[in-house]
Amino acid sequence: MKKVINLKNVLFCALLVLTMAFNTINVQADALDYLGNTIDGSVLTNDTESIGNYQSVARSTYLHQGFVRITNNGNGYVGIFGGTECNVTCNTVKLNIYLERSSGDGNFYSYKKWENVDYNTDSLYMSKEVKVEKGYYYRLRGYHSCTKNGVTENGGSRTNGIYIG
Repeated sequence: MKKVINLKNVLFCALLVLTMAFNTINVQADALDYLGNTIDGSVLTNDTESIGNYQSVARSTYLHQGFVRITNNGNGYVGIFGGTECNVTCNTVKLNIYLERSSGDGNFYSYKKWENVDYNTDSLYMSKEVKVEKGYYYRLRGYHSCTKNGVTENGGSRTNGIYIG
């Protein structure tokens, strides 16, 4: 017995295949899907600010502490603040701040940096507001250093990542 293929059925099947082919869904992870993950020691958060501290060891003679702070100021702006504090007046005080970003699915990468130095002082601070690209996590790393009579003491600080959307 021969089966006769109905032209209506062939057209219906072809239309169904074409409809399915054009209705594919492209699934991509959103940056907020990574909330709570830890990348290179920084937790990814949706907080409006994060602070990272370096507290010198008990034997430190010159470097007392260092800190960095990042804030979400809204509309794609972040506030950046940092400081290096010494126990005594030092010949050289340094504060380097590194703004880094991550999409959440990989490491933090360098975005901007500021290198500050002052002489014959016991502290050094920096504050600024920076426009950044939305849709990323941003964090700060700080390098803090005090030098007196040829002896240098240094340490590093790091914030968690805050989402700027």
